[in-house]
Amino acid sequence: MKIEVYNGWSNRETWLASLWLNNDEYSYVLLLKAYRQRKSVAERAQWLERKLQNQLWNQTSSASLWADLLGTAFARINWVEVIENNKD
Repeated sequence: MKIEVYNGWSNRETWLASLWLNNDEYSYVLLLKAYRQRKSVAERAQWLERKLQNQLWNQTSSASLWADLLGTAFARINWVEVIENNKD
């Protein structure tokens, strides 16, 4: 099995999610809410993943190649890593 690392993150999808969470106002607000509403890193990660997954489903409501590709990329995001690296 190949271990993939991207810019110090576990993979490109995780790095990209963190980048957008810090550069998009709506996403950043969700990141802050994750910290305020949950206690453990795992709970915060799970809460954030669910919120963003719901947003993804709302924007790709019909089955298509693009919805499947986006869903696959989304599933590769390490949400715990995102939470742990955005504590500040």
